[in-house]
Amino acid sequence: ARLTAAGAVPRFIGSRLGQVESASGEAIEVDVTLEATPSVLYDAVVLPDGGGAAIQRLASDGRTLEFLKDQYRHCKPILAVGASSELLGKARIPATLPSGARDPGLFLGPAGDTATEDAFVDALGKHRHFDRETDPPVV
Repeated sequence: ARLTAAGAVPRFIGSRLGQVESASGEAIEVDVTLEATPSVLYDAVVLPDGGGAAIQRLASDGRTLEFLKDQYRHCKPILAVGASSELLGKARIPATLPSGARDPGLFLGPAGDTATEDAFVDALGKHRHFDRETDPPVV
């Protein structure tokens, strides 16, 4: 809701079309599948905390991990809420830059953490974070 209010146009991406149920029980319509859309088309990605079973299902789908890797390689902001941060580990996305410094485009935090949300919104406004770019890519 916060990103939409700021002018963002969210797209819900999933393993298949149809509805998925949010943690609160709300139905969310999947707009596009992982196999039908390249991650480079998106300015950022938000990984909601769907709980352990949902994270395991996504982690077992190679398309999910490739989508995340491509977001990382293209230096786009990534916000992982709660348990969804496990997906970053499964995709072998490092928590810090190769220099050891904090990645200015990678955010991990619990749901409702306004400081993390503020930092993500700020990073989204900068579009890309080239500090993470390496040749060849580390991920």
